Amino acid sequence: MKRRIVAIIGLIFLLLLYLVTIVMAFINQPFAYELLQFCIFCTIVVPAVLYAFLLSLRFYKKDKDK
Repeated sequence: MKRRIVAIIGLIFLLLLYLVTIVMAFINQPFAYELLQFCIFCTIVVPAVLYAFLLSLRFYKKDKDK
């Protein structure tokens, strides 16, 4: 159950990041470029961190069963 909750939260966060990335690509403000870079960075890093977290949950559950 925890895996599904983490996956749903990650999916929602990524969708929001994609939306913010698209909006920031069209806004011509001084902070827009930095925010665009941050969103692109998070688009790459967040799935990797979520995958690592889900792997750690799997290993933790195996250790707990013993």
